[in-house]
Amino acid sequence: MRVSMILAFIVTLIGAAMPASAQTPPGNPVPPGFILSPMARATIFVRDQDESLKLYRDILGLRVRTDREFDDTRFNQVLGTKGLKIKVKILQAGDVVYGNVGLFQLVGDDRGAIPPPPAATKSITGDAAVVFNTSDIMGITAKLKAAGYTIISEPIVLFPSDQMAVQPLEMLFRDRDGILVNLIQSGRKKGE
Repeated sequence: MRVSMILAFIVTLIGAAMPASAQTPPGNPVPPGFILSPMARATIFVRDQDESLKLYRDILGLRVRTDREFDDTRFNQVLGTKGLKIKVKILQAGDVVYGNVGLFQLVGDDRGAIPPPPAATKSITGDAAVVFNTSDIMGITAKLKAAGYTIISEPIVLFPSDQMAVQPLEMLFRDRDGILVNLIQSGRKKGE
């Protein structure tokens, strides 16, 4: 629950700080009976934005939608920082404006050493994960291994079914900041 509350806060926070042209347009409204829309974006505060782009853009194929830098007082205030430059890249898959990934880097942060990212080869309490569907789980896994990412689980059949001609696959790994990334590839039912 803590992670989801933080992500919801960050989505709201960043949306309010972006100019109208960069905010999520009305295509992602709050559904009737809810007080939140489907998640517009998950934001990851990264150590090195260029390094993170090697994964999210170059291996996973997301496209940069927004590339901005902010150093104003209000942006720092909402993040609880002071005098920092915030490098913002928002990446998306396809033409949709929801379900995006924000890569934010705090530049000039002198509040102490940044703790090392989790390197555990298992999920731990407090972890956050971003989840993507893919059409090439094996190809991505090969690229992740070649680039030295921490693989938690290679592609496996998580929910085997006799009704499937091709079983769905799922895998989990950590990005360079320790965030879990879950990839899911759909299967194919018999007769399809």
